[in-house]
Amino acid sequence: MKRRPLSFGAAIGLLIIGVLLGTVATFGMQFWNKPIEREACKSFETQFVAYDEGRPKYLPSKKKEIRIDCSNGGRYFIDIVSINTELLNALSELKVHENISLLIHPNSNTIVELANETAILLRFDETIEKLEQEATGFLFFGIFMYFCALVGLYQIILQTIRKRRAKKVKR
Repeated sequence: MKRRPLSFGAAIGLLIIGVLLGTVATFGMQFWNKPIEREACKSFETQFVAYDEGRPKYLPSKKKEIRIDCSNGGRYFIDIVSINTELLNALSELKVHENISLLIHPNSNTIVELANETAILLRFDETIEKLEQEATGFLFFGIFMYFCALVGLYQIILQTIRKRRAKKVKR
C-alpha cells in the first residue's frame, strides 16, 4: 500500500512547528530548569498573603502551578513538578502575614525552596532534582519535534523535486 505524502502546506507547518517547539523544549527548558547551586538563587524574606492553584483553561481539573502572593508585592510560582498533597496541605495552613523564606531560581523565577518559621514546605534539593527530570523529559520531546521538522523538510524537498521534474516533462 502506497502512502500519500503530506500536502505542501502541512509539510511547511510541520517544519515550522517542529523547529519552534523543538527549540523551546530542548534549549528553553534546559535553561529555565538548569541545575544550580543554592548560592545562585535569589533569597527573599517576606510575608505570605495568599496562594492560588493555577489551572489550564483547556483542562481545568489539572493543576498547572501554584501562585504565591507576598506582602512585598511579588507573585512567585511553584512549578507543577513540585506540587503534591503534602505541599498543598502545608500551604492551606499558612496564615496571612506569616513570615516565609523563599529561594527563587534565577533563570525561571520559580520557587525552589519555601519555608516558614517552623518547617520547610518545599525542599531545595528535591525541587532541583524534579526540575532536572522535567528538563530531561522535555529534551526528548524536543528531539522528537526536531525529527518531525526533518520529516517536514524532507517532504518539502521531495515535492519540490517532483514539481520540477513534472515541469521538465511537460516541455
